Amino acid sequence: MARQSKPRAGVSGLVLARTASSMLPLYARFVRSRPFAEEWSAAVRAADLDTLLKLFKEEAPLAPVNSFSTNGIGFFVDFNYPPPVRAYTNATTIPPGTAQFAFSAAVLRRLSAAVLPLYRKLAGSGTFAKEAAVLIRSGQEERFRRLIRPYVRSRYVTGVHLESSGFYMSFEYPGSKHIYLNEFFHEKFR
Repeated sequence: MARQSKPRAGVSGLVLARTASSMLPLYARFVRSRPFAEEWSAAVRAADLDTLLKLFKEEAPLAPVNSFSTNGIGFFVDFNYPPPVRAYTNATTIPPGTAQFAFSAAVLRRLSAAVLPLYRKLAGSGTFAKEAAVLIRSGQEERFRRLIRPYVRSRYVTGVHLESSGFYMSFEYPGSKHIYLNEFFHEKFR
């Protein structure tokens, strides 16, 4: 029997669906355009927030962005939601403390291709997003993993884990010495 962890703060299916929907155009563009992914990744490594915001707005001009940040090893997009959530984050990053100013366009493109089916499912199926949210809130990591893995088929996924208000997937690609994380979370409950 799968171990259940303690109940988690309240992410809703609607928040998961809208966050995935807002990020879909960006991840799809990474897959379609190597030059775009290279420009994006160079801006991440340089912590060039102006360029990242410009590129993001090209792909998702109507996304309800609350804030946007980078740390030289990843990017974080916070979306506006009504209270009590206020902001919910999607991120792709290398774990802090494991690298400095490293972010691979090739890995970003492969990771984006791997997560796109999941983002489409979350954005397109309220029932699926609601079930995912229930599993997150109740800490049912194994059931959550079984729910989403059919939509993230990459053999380079090394983990799917719940965190306090969301989840993260870790990826390890050949030729990269870094683990990459793709995350959904609410900072307040992290």
